[in-house]
Formats: sequence, structure tokens, C-alpha cells
Amino acid sequence: MKSNATLFSVLLLMLFSFTGFAQQTVSGIVKSAETGEPLPSVLVTEKGTDNAVSTNIDGAFDITVSSNATLVFKLFGSSEKEVAVGNNDFLVVELEPNTSELDEVVVTGQGIGINKRRISTTIQSIDSKEIERVPSVQLDQLIQSKLPNAQIRLSSGQPGTASIIRSRGPVSALINTTPVIFIDGVRVDNLNSNPELGIATGGAQSSAIADIPMESIDRIEYIPGGAATTLYGADAANGVLQIFTKRGNGGENNVNFEVQLGAISGTRDFLRFQRTGDILYEPGFMQQYRLGFGGGTRNFNYQFSGSLYQDDSFNDLNTQVRRNMRLSIFSQVTTRLSYSGSVAYSNLEFNRDYNANTAFARFGNLEGGQYGDLDAYTQAETDALQEQLQLEGELTDITEKINRFQFSNNFRYNFSSNLAASFDLGLDYRNSVQREVATNAMQIAKGFFPDGTTDQGYIIDSDRNFAVVSGNLNLQHNATAGDFSFVTLVGGQFFREQDIQQAITALQVTDGSISINNSASQQAEDFYSVLTSYGVYVNENLGYKDKLFLDLGLRLDGNSAFGESVGLIPLPKVGGSYILSEEEFFRNTFDQKTWSTFKLRANYGEASVFPRAFANELTFAAAPYLGGSTFDFQNPGNDELQSEIAKTWEVGADMGFWDNRVRAGVTYYNTTTEGALFTPPANPSSGQRSQLQNVGEISNKGWEVNLGVDVLRSEMHRLTANVSYNYNENLVVSTGGTPEFAVGGFTFLGAFVKEGQPLGYLRGTKGTVNDDGTVDFEQNAFLGTTFAPTFGTFSLVYTYNNKLTVSMAGDYQYGGQGVNVDDVLRYFGGINDEGRIPDEALAEAGSFFDLAGYWVEDANYVKIRNIAVSYDLSGMFDGRLERSSIGISLINPLNFVSSSFDPDVTGAGIDAQGGFGGGGFAFGTESAPRMYVLTLKFGL
Repeated sequence: MKSNATLFSVLLLMLFSFTGFAQQTVSGIVKSAETGEPLPSVLVTEKGTDNAVSTNIDGAFDITVSSNATLVFKLFGSSEKEVAVGNNDFLVVELEPNTSELDEVVVTGQGIGINKRRISTTIQSIDSKEIERVPSVQLDQLIQSKLPNAQIRLSSGQPGTASIIRSRGPVSALINTTPVIFIDGVRVDNLNSNPELGIATGGAQSSAIADIPMESIDRIEYIPGGAATTLYGADAANGVLQIFTKRGNGGENNVNFEVQLGAISGTRDFLRFQRTGDILYEPGFMQQYRLGFGGGTRNFNYQFSGSLYQDDSFNDLNTQVRRNMRLSIFSQVTTRLSYSGSVAYSNLEFNRDYNANTAFARFGNLEGGQYGDLDAYTQAETDALQEQLQLEGELTDITEKINRFQFSNNFRYNFSSNLAASFDLGLDYRNSVQREVATNAMQIAKGFFPDGTTDQGYIIDSDRNFAVVSGNLNLQHNATAGDFSFVTLVGGQFFREQDIQQAITALQVTDGSISINNSASQQAEDFYSVLTSYGVYVNENLGYKDKLFLDLGLRLDGNSAFGESVGLIPLPKVGGSYILSEEEFFRNTFDQKTWSTFKLRANYGEASVFPRAFANELTFAAAPYLGGSTFDFQNPGNDELQSEIAKTWEVGADMGFWDNRVRAGVTYYNTTTEGALFTPPANPSSGQRSQLQNVGEISNKGWEVNLGVDVLRSEMHRLTANVSYNYNENLVVSTGGTPEFAVGGFTFLGAFVKEGQPLGYLRGTKGTVNDDGTVDFEQNAFLGTTFAPTFGTFSLVYTYNNKLTVSMAGDYQYGGQGVNVDDVLRYFGGINDEGRIPDEALAEAGSFFDLAGYWVEDANYVKIRNIAVSYDLSGMFDGRLERSSIGISLINPLNFVSSSFDPDVTGAGIDAQGGFGGGGFAFGTESAPRMYVLTLKFGL
């Protein structure tokens, strides 16, 4: 009897055990509640576990779960949804579009991923739909007009150049305003100026941003700066731009093919002489072909994409070819360990015309009056000049070839449903080779030497090899205790940048040769820079009832350019946010559909700008002298040299009205750069040169306002409008005794740094005509600021029946000034712009130096950057077309400006590699061209 009871107990225990661990397989489809279309890449997770799968391209999923499980469905841009499985083995789930940005999950600033509601700072994001809406060739074109708190100004129409990127003003006189850029967690080269030994072709700035691989971008996140400290403290004072690429979908394989064909024409809006365009501009043709395929299984996904781009530009000289490819994979190695990685290759080859500040520049010479008043030319004279300049163009040989490789690896291990570790390790390697071949024939054609000259040809080769290895390790723990929730982040980060450059100049090159060996003499230079940065950080995000949050963080930062006595620099952060709209008293006071969302936030954070490599070291120079070497002290060294520290506090609010049909955000920020790096003069009696020191202070403060409105939101019609307003007030509070110095421009009219003025302000003589006809000339007067204090973006997107989409986007700036350098040159040729300089000033001026202020103009503008129309062809022709569309785009179609020059192409004015670039000088540079692009997309 006893044995039977024991056997029964065992059987009963086994039954309970099997019941407790019973599993079932659930499949289903996830659709958009708004459009009914299937949603790929939806993360389907068994609640409370690490068991997760993603929907495939058809929105389908298949997952094995325990009985009585609850599934959680998450997708970027959609509201999270929980569904109890029950006895169902097939589910149809509809996800609503996320009209509230509070529930959007972001990575930037928090490492692994966190809801925006918990964050006390502003983070902007661009999703895949926005990315695909307008065709773009390079990164700056992609984000232009899409980041409301960043200004993207196209600096040139020449290939290989990129925009000047600005947000909360210039925080340093040492570097430009380009943010730190990450792709799949890997830091990449963001140099936005000529390299140290780049060839000098008149000021066109080559940029590493122009050739960042653009394939398979899924979304972009941007944080303006100041509060990016905890995770990205090293050099993050200008903000952080993070790019995430697509990882493919499990299930059925898919193939996508895209064709873009278009016409390119030169922008004539800003030409002084329309005949300049007649002589140099020729309609161009662009073509781009993209191929992508992906798929996989439940535990392994892959995505490949490649593109080939070619255009012959808008003139008779420029051409460029781009070749990009990227392979991304994702593997669920075990139930706890996952791996994702990508490898990308980019190749860019182009040729370039001479630009601006060189006597070889064709465009600059035409617009600068070198050939007189072109409007007075007869047709025969115009034809002759065109023939001459076409010959010069044919003989011009300036090329650049870039090869770029990127590798990223991410390992994620879930110790439990609440504890995860993430490790990123990657490499960005970029090689660029610039070459200028100036033959005797070219210089003869340009009139520099007489016919028959045979010994004046030269070749300049400049080679730059840049590599950055970076890694970061994050450990994130989520916990709850009653009404409290905790997100704890602990981690570390490092990167090592190595920049090696060589330049060779060959003189008296033999006619017909393109080899430096066939020359009478050669001169060589090299440049070497290595920077290593490392930091550890901890961040705690504490939540109360999922509506009140406190964010605390600390980073300890080290850098190889720091002085020996510095050690690690602490960079703290503290912030808080409060979602009032979820309080009962708020809901009782305001109708939730009328005032839907109200979030208050405040934050204080510190970020850094590290010194140039070896600036802390005692160095000497060895120069050749009479066949030997002579030695001289070069850099005195500074044991106390450290980063500039940008200390930012900000307050703001995010609001939504009428069921979030109207969304508004407002932020006030105040940034003080302490220990700003300047070079005060050394004591003459020391015999030493001046040394970079942390002695200055710079202030930036201002407002950021964003407004989005769903003007129409119905089943058939949707119209969304967005506009942003940004105001920045910049001031150099102290230079620590450093005398006023120039950072761009010319002797008679330049951009300067001085206490009490904005960074890079315009300085020169200002003439004022009095009522009695006399003229007062004020020397070294303030003539304007090169950074426009007011700027913003605007856009409209209309969708009909989820098929037809019409969009328009643009930006504007107000309050900045620029110098019309071309008219300065025309003045010397006797073709000064009519009405620019009063007769009284011309009569009394001692020299053209006294007239400097008359060439400064307000550089206000409103520009429509793109207009696009697309139609979704999916489901047509008996359902044979999938993920297919046709579209037409107009790029740079309309300009409305206050100046006689293009405010965009006012030059970076960067003297040293990566140095401060305020711009402000319109000088012989073609504007970005207009493009008319037809896009065809097909999916299988």
C-alpha cells in the first residue's frame, strides 16, 4: 500500500512538473493598425524571459513559449503591445503608430537602450521611412533638414566636400563644430577639413564625412552636446551622431533593387555674371544602382547591400564614382548570447577644379573679374573665352582616391531578463591619396609661362592613412521595487586614433611624365599623430511610478595628450524628468485628448574637447643646414594640459496636444567652456615658444524650439508639418591673456578671436557716411558674426491612401554675416558691384582697407533643400510587385537669400587640420548643384 502511494505521488509530481513546463508553439502576423501592412523586424518576446524572435519581411513570426505566456511586441516608431497567448496557436497583432515620443526607445546616451521618457535630455532620431524618402549620396545630405536642432550647410559644389555641421554654437577655438560620429557603435573618422598635408587647390575642403558608407542605414540618433557626457565624454562637446544599420530579418529571403537616374545642373542663382554659367556649366547625368538582399532563420539573419554611383557633375571637368557595400549579420548564438556584426567598404574617386584662392581657378577668375565685365562681352568674345577655359579644364589634373573599410562587432549576453552586457569592438580605416599634376602645358595655357617652357611642371602627392580602433563595454541592470524602477549602467570605453600622412612635391617634371621620379628635385614632408582616449563610467536612472525620473552619472576620462600631472578627469551628470500628464491631478484638470503629454526635464552635464596629439610634450625640431642638422626647441610642453570642459545645464519641456496631433518641445541651454585652449605669448626672456594652455572661457547659451503638427490624420489622408527654431548666443569670455588672433580671412578683413566678441567674428574698418557728407572710418571694428545666431528647419509630408507621398524640406538662418570676396577682387578690376560703396567713402578712403565693411553682407536665407513625390507600387500587377515604388526628387530647387552670394559656400576657413572653422567668406566657390532624380525600387 505504501509503495502504491509512493508511486502515485511520483506520478502526480511528474504530471505537475510536465504541466508547469508545458510548452506550445505560437505563430502569427504583425500588422500596422494604421495601414494594415505587415511589419517586419518587430521584436516578439515572451514576457519575463530572454526568449525572443523577430518578424520576417512578411510580418510573420514563430515562437515556442510556455503555457499561459504573454508576448510583448516592440517596434521602433510603434507603441509597445502585450498579448496573452492563452490557448491560441495563431495570433494577428496590430501595432498602433507611436504618436508620443516618450515611449520611443533610443540608444545614444544610455548604452543598450532606454525609453525616452526616462531621459532628461533632448535626443533626436531619424527613422528608416525618413531616410528612404529622399535619395542622398552622402551623410550630410541625408540628415540635412531632418535634425531640427542641427544646421547642415553645404560648403561647396565640388566633389569630396561636405557640410559644416553646427548645433549649439562653437564651444572651442581649437576645433570645428563637427560632432563625434559612430556607426554600429564604432567611432569613425569625422575630419571635416583638409588634412595637414593635403594639396592646396584654393581652399576646397576635402572631408571624411563625404565618403562614410551610406548603405543599409536603419536609423540615426543625434544628441546636440553637453549631456552626452556619461557614455561619450571624450571629445563629445559638439554632440554625438549615431548611425545604426539594418540587420536583416528571419524567414523568407528577400531581394531589393533600386535605380536612380537624374540630371544635374549648375545653380546660377548667385552668379554675378550669367555668362560664367554659360562658359563653364554643362548639364550632367547621375546614375546610381543599389542591390540588397537578406533573410535568414529564427536564429540567424543577414543583410547585404551594395551601390554604384557615377556622375559627370554640372561642369566640363568634375566627375566622381562611388562604390559602397556592407554586409551585416545577426546570430542568436545561444538563448543568452547574441552577436551582430558588419563589414563595409567604400571607394570614392573624383577629380576637382582649382578653387577660390589660387590664380589657376577658372570659376573664381570669372566671378572675380579677372576677365573684365563678362556682361559686356560679345558672343564671339564669349565663345573664345569658353574655348580657352575648356582647354585649361582639359589640362587640369587634380584627383583624389579614397578607400575606406569599417568593421563592427557587438556581443550581447543576457545574464537574466534584467541583466545584460554589451560589448562593441570595431575599426574604421581610411586611406586617401590626393594628386595634383601641373604640366608645362597647363601652366602655359593659363598664361603663367610663355610657349616653349619645358621646366616648370610639378607634381604633388599627398597620402593620408587614418585608423581608429574603438571599443566599449556596457553592463545594464533593470530592477523594480514597488513603485520604483532602476536602470543601472556601468561601463568603459576606449579609442585609439592614428593619423599618418606623407606629401611629396616633385619640381621640374619632364614633359609628358606623371611620375615624381622624372623630376629634377623632390621635397618630402610627413605628419604623424596618435591619440588614445579611455574612460569608465557609471549611470543610474531611477524612476518612480514610471513618471518621475532621476538620472545620475559620472565618467572618468583619460587621454594621451594630457599632461603627466593630470590623470583622470571627472565628468559628472545629473538630470531629472517629470511626466506631469500622467498625474491624476493633471488628468482631472485637463482633458487628456486636449492636452495629451506634458514632460518637464532638466539636466547638467560636462563634456570635453581634448588637445591635439603631443601638445603636452616637450619637443624639438631638427632642420637641415649645410648638409647637417640644426636643432631648435619646438614645443615647451605642459604637464598640466588637459581637455577643455564644456559645462552645460539645460531645462525644457515636451508637450503633446489633441491626442498628440500637435507636438512641441522647448529647451533652454547654457554652456560654459572652462579651461578653453589658447596660446598666450611666452615670456620673451624665457627664449621659449608659446605653449597651448587651459586658460580661456567661452559661453554659448540659447533656445531650441520644435513643433510638429498632424494637420490631417485620417484613413485616406495624412499631412504632417514640422518646424524648428534655434537661437544661440556665443561669446569669448576670456582668452587668458592671449592677444586677439585671426582664424580665417585676410589681413584687411578677417575672422578673429577676441575677448568680449563671438568666436570668429568679422573684423575690419567700418565706414560711416555722416549727414554732412564726411566719412568716419573706425579701425578694427566689429563687422558681424560668421555663425548665424538664428537657424532652423521646416518640412511638410503628405500621404494619400498610404500610397502617394509628397514631401518638402528646407532650412533657414538669420543674423549672420559674410564677406563677398569676389566683389573685392572685382573692385581691383574696376567692376565693383553698383551701389555697394558710397561715392563719399570712395573719395575719402586712404586705401581699399578703409572699405572693408562695405563688402560684409547679411547672410540670411530660406532654402528648400528637397521636394519629393513617390508612389507605392506594392500589390500592383496581380500582386507581383512587392516593396516597390517610383519617385521623383528635386534637390536644392529653391533659394531665397538676402546676400549677393550663396551663404552656404562661405568657406570653412580652417587653417589647421580639424581646426576652428567659422566660414564667412564667399570666395570663388560653386554652389551645390540642382539635381532632378527619378527613383525606381523593386522588391522580390
